[in-house]
Amino acid sequence: MRKLLSILFVSLFAISTFADNYGILVNGKTYFAGEPAGEYEGFNQYLAHVSVKAGDYCQLYDADFKSRWAVDLNSYSVSGFKREGNKYVVSVTGCYDFYLKLKYEQDELYIGNGSNCGEGEDVDKIYTGAVPRQCEAVLMQAFYNESYDPKSPGVSEYGDTKWTTLTAQASELGQYFDYLWLPPSAYGDGAGYHPKQYSNQNSNWGTRAELEALISALHNAGAKVVADIVINHCAGWTSWCDFPEMDFGEYGVFHPDETYICKDDEVNKNPDAGTCYGKATGSYDDGENWDGARDWSHDNVYVQKMFIAYLQWMRNVMKYDGFRYDKGDGFNNWHHYNYNKHARPEIAFMECYKGTDDIQWRINGANGDLMALDFDLKWHVFNSIAGWDYSRGRGDCIMSRGDGKHSVTFIESHDWFLRPDNENEFGGRGNSMKPALKARLMQANALLLSMPGIPCVFYPHWKKYKADLKPMITARKWAGIHSESEVKDEYATATGYQATIVGHNGWLILCLGDKANKQGFGPDYKLAASNYSTMDGHNESFEMWVNSSKPMPMDVEEISSQEPRVRGEKFIQNGQLFIRLNGKVYDVTGKLKIEN
Repeated sequence: MRKLLSILFVSLFAISTFADNYGILVNGKTYFAGEPAGEYEGFNQYLAHVSVKAGDYCQLYDADFKSRWAVDLNSYSVSGFKREGNKYVVSVTGCYDFYLKLKYEQDELYIGNGSNCGEGEDVDKIYTGAVPRQCEAVLMQAFYNESYDPKSPGVSEYGDTKWTTLTAQASELGQYFDYLWLPPSAYGDGAGYHPKQYSNQNSNWGTRAELEALISALHNAGAKVVADIVINHCAGWTSWCDFPEMDFGEYGVFHPDETYICKDDEVNKNPDAGTCYGKATGSYDDGENWDGARDWSHDNVYVQKMFIAYLQWMRNVMKYDGFRYDKGDGFNNWHHYNYNKHARPEIAFMECYKGTDDIQWRINGANGDLMALDFDLKWHVFNSIAGWDYSRGRGDCIMSRGDGKHSVTFIESHDWFLRPDNENEFGGRGNSMKPALKARLMQANALLLSMPGIPCVFYPHWKKYKADLKPMITARKWAGIHSESEVKDEYATATGYQATIVGHNGWLILCLGDKANKQGFGPDYKLAASNYSTMDGHNESFEMWVNSSKPMPMDVEEISSQEPRVRGEKFIQNGQLFIRLNGKVYDVTGKLKIEN
């Protein structure tokens, strides 16, 4: 099956200059070029074989300046696209080629009928992948431990996160977060991590109607929604082995029984299973067993069909945009790829309580079509910051190994926060939100929001320290830091850390500890976020400096008022890459080198 986009893209290399790096946005998701293909009949660049459906919208995208706009259509273009503001809306489903003339002041687009796009397959079934490239998104985990329960120890201070509570915040959340990770919404025990009936979306977090209202409100606010998917295991309805009907409407109705459960599950080993003892007849578990519930036999074709139906239903009926897979080491990771391929989430990542080597091995097992929570970053780097030690820098994690596109970075989660049985909370059990740790927690968030990967902000941090986090998120977005941003680690000792991070729009310099000294980096850098604090002789300060010579992201209305559009020129001198912009020359870290 072909991917949604098989692109031929030209990067025009002169001896000393580079052309702009263009892509195309389809419904807000960016697709970049693949192989260089040479100039085509007077057109400088082209994107071939783009599958789109009626109602989709397309924009051009300048990756160097994070500009998105709709240029004039060539008079010979095919019909099927209607200009609406800075977008082209598709009226006729099909496969198209996009050709660009780059005249700088008079860019022009030609759209022609594409070929060999799916070889007759319905474009609705063409899979695009769940790992976005150079993703600038910021994610929020929009719940915490038992935050549906008024008796939870955190609710009195941070509020609950029931569907109606989050709906009231949707407008503000949409201004800062691109994705909201919600807790399990299927009917089940407690927070939902022991689901009972996947097609029943009434849970302790609220009713199905309230959930649908929340998802709609977040979409209207410009945010996407990630479902917490718990398909490694389930709880029985009234016993260890009875399961209700799973009715996913047009996607299928299923009646799971003991044949759906792994034969090496506890139900076949523990006499407490009662009348269910010894009845499971599925295949052996092809991942790590979870002994608190029944483990689904994912090698069973009927189990696969049930979860394909469930995930398609979650995407197309419940309108979730992405998935977070619970217990990602619980079954063979090929199944993640298979489920993604059929349900087509925009983004998918897993929980896997393992070190980086194991996690990357499992990502490879999913054909690379899966991201993961970056546990080594949480366990080592952030816990070190809580103890006033910055010597690890970025540590050894998925993100620091140059694989940021597969990394979801995070400081804290529901698995530790306020849990009486776990020491892995930031700063130690029960300490993360104590006033004395605020400065160090803000340092950790500054690192989180400066680095590659997709950063996941924790809801209680946002609720209590919103005023501190907003400028950090703004700094990241201003610089255009993305999941694959280049990082130059410049200083890492027990007392301080400094790094320069390259974004789509500019450069961000992060300073922690004694490197946060208010000295600045010249007139082209603005102090976008900072805090200065000391405790017991330790420097708990941070600074986020952003190069301000790069233009902010612009829409078509802003661009049309500027003639010509401002562009940077890249060139190589003595083997080094430089950028000339507004009469000044910068190196790749954004530091001013020459003034003309």
